[in-house]
Amino acid sequence: MFFYNKFTTFGKILFAIGCLIPISIVTLVVLFILVIEIDDKWRTCGSSLSFEKRKSSFDLMILPFVEEIVVENEKKITLFGTKNEFKSENNKPVVLRTTDGGESWEKREIDIDVQSASFDRIGERVYIVGFVDDNDSVNRPVYVSNEDFKKWEYIGDAECEQIGKIHVNKNRGEKPYSIILERDNIPAINLGNLCNGIERYAQNDKDWIACGFDEKKSSTHEVRILHRTNEKYGIYTSFPDKWHLWRLNHVKPLDFYVKDSLMVGLFKFWMGADAWFRYLYYSVDGGKNWQNEKIPSFDKERLAVIKNNIIVLGVNYSYNEKKGKVTILTMPIPKK
Repeated sequence: MFFYNKFTTFGKILFAIGCLIPISIVTLVVLFILVIEIDDKWRTCGSSLSFEKRKSSFDLMILPFVEEIVVENEKKITLFGTKNEFKSENNKPVVLRTTDGGESWEKREIDIDVQSASFDRIGERVYIVGFVDDNDSVNRPVYVSNEDFKKWEYIGDAECEQIGKIHVNKNRGEKPYSIILERDNIPAINLGNLCNGIERYAQNDKDWIACGFDEKKSSTHEVRILHRTNEKYGIYTSFPDKWHLWRLNHVKPLDFYVKDSLMVGLFKFWMGADAWFRYLYYSVDGGKNWQNEKIPSFDKERLAVIKNNIIVLGVNYSYNEKKGKVTILTMPIPKK
């Protein structure tokens, strides 16, 4: 009887365990699906509560593809692109401007005959590099804007085009001068082992460069901020990559700003396939300490620091609605 009772009790335990295993597996699967769903929404849409958010939209038929953005303040914003996203005859450059935070947009079609155009921002000025193919030759006329982007001055043709680099030469008076427009802000210099990723972002003065460094051997995965002194770059500050459960080792700097002791950057971290997490990182003590804020996923973004505020402007294309959706995120610059 004793052994019978023991066996019966043991059988009940095994039965209970057998029932719990599938229930536990189902529970774990459900939790895993929920985590992925929440994680995906957070990755694409989530943003920090530190931001004040404003949204607006514009007609994609007016500007089908935004190539450059200039943020003067929370209300004055200018978008640059062309009538058509791809090369076509008489593809006019387009300026779309708002002075009321996106409640209304003013379209300006620039009277320049090109098949396509790209835009470069250097400081407060924006340059148009056109593409004209007349079958006999290819020309790349370059124009520069005034402050309100209403007038554009032809300054010469792009010459000596290299990978990621365009030179523009023009004689003014007796002394010739040269402007160097670097595609995608990728500096055409050798940084040795300071950065091992091809994704970099350089301010237009090129004294500061943000890049990623990954080394499996030492388990080093970090963002590095490089500074140029006496024509040589060195590591000024760094911080670890944003950690995630299934993070892969890759970071892409999107925009970067430095002034005095304030350093601000937009970065996206690769999680595999086409999954990216985007964050704004900032330091108010010259890179000694870094904080970060989550931002949503955008098709095109731009960072601006205006007076006491940090502004992130993002554009998403909604082709079903034929709308370009603009998000303006604003947060005060934290105190030291």
